Amino acid sequence: EIVQHELALFVQDSWKPQSNLTLNYGLRWEAQIQPGLITPVDEVFYAPFIGQTVTNAQGTFEFPSDGTIPSDYGMFQPRLGVAYDIAGDGTQVIRANAGLFYARIPGLNLASTRSTDGSRGQTLFRNSALTGILGPPPAYGELLPAPEGVPFQPGVFVFDKDFQNPRTFSATLGYEREIGSGMSAAVSYTHARTDNLTRFFNANDAVFGNPWITGLESGNGIGVLTVVQSSAKSRYNGFTAELKRMVGTNLQFQVNYTLSFDKSDDDNERDPFTFRYARADALEQEYNYSDRDQRHRVNAWLLAVLPGDFYLNNRLSAYSPQPASQDCTPTVPGAIERAVTGPDRICADGSILQRNTIRRDNGFFSWDIRLSRPFELGGQGTVEAIFEVFNVTNADNFKDPASGGTFLNFDGTIRSGLGEPRQFQAGLRYLF
Repeated sequence: EIVQHELALFVQDSWKPQSNLTLNYGLRWEAQIQPGLITPVDEVFYAPFIGQTVTNAQGTFEFPSDGTIPSDYGMFQPRLGVAYDIAGDGTQVIRANAGLFYARIPGLNLASTRSTDGSRGQTLFRNSALTGILGPPPAYGELLPAPEGVPFQPGVFVFDKDFQNPRTFSATLGYEREIGSGMSAAVSYTHARTDNLTRFFNANDAVFGNPWITGLESGNGIGVLTVVQSSAKSRYNGFTAELKRMVGTNLQFQVNYTLSFDKSDDDNERDPFTFRYARADALEQEYNYSDRDQRHRVNAWLLAVLPGDFYLNNRLSAYSPQPASQDCTPTVPGAIERAVTGPDRICADGSILQRNTIRRDNGFFSWDIRLSRPFELGGQGTVEAIFEVFNVTNADNFKDPASGGTFLNFDGTIRSGLGEPRQFQAGLRYLF
């Protein structure tokens, strides 16, 4: 059981200093109170390391955790919105908004820190090549015996003592103008700056000289030291153009296009078992287009009333492919192959390819239509006949496979293969 307590307060107000200007402003405060470890801090395996500093040939390293999961009580989030009717007649409007937004930490990210502290939830490992060191592996069908005494160099999960919840500053500026016949056109720009994003990091990596692999009694220490950090960031810039007609009964539509650039240096929010970077001491190579980045996005819908009281509804969406990272040592020399893991981007000469420099094969296009006709039943209600087609063009919409296996995959790529095929659906709806 992982119990998290969350508190929130919000105050807001609206003010019209003049007839064509509206201001909306508010302040939100939130707190997320995290649970403690299952094992008391002074009894966890790594307790002697807390507050310690190690110096080796690679540098000086402070133990990253104080044995707690930090709570965040300081999530103050001011918000401001402005609407300005330029001519005072509703034909031209400038809209702007800005604010701070904090994200919560999912309980999944706390699980390993609470349970895999070196004192419980141990990983038992044997390898035939290491029989002389670790002991022989069990015979087929048998299990490893329960360990006796203190574990040897167990893997440990901790939260960074300076961990903070992710924080986003977002601001949008837009202009909308009526262009006649009940239509309007609009353009807008959005910037979002996110800091303190979650990163899973091995603070006992070999590139740091394994500073915590020894130092305890009998030369014992920590194996992999997974630290839940708030050291990642993302930056988003998007431009949107929109045309819409919302007035009238026979024809309404809305279409918008977004050109966006979404960059980050870590997109792993929910997979505590994977280090996504290529090398722990070269995180600058991680900053590039995020896994979410889609350069172009088009969304549109149209509702038309046809002769004979038929209603035709269309919805269309089209998105460009998302990024992937390139393998520096492809199986076919000179070929462009996708990296399966972060270290696949490390080249033979020690250089590191930047993350997400190629694109996946997951462009998306979907066009759905719905044709309906209502029939009045003389005061007894209405029956509506409906015929729908999903994915009219039968686009493949290939769901690019996960980079690794789909088992225990937390990053949303559990599905692979093709998208939904073209489908037909007919039905009746009775309204009374």
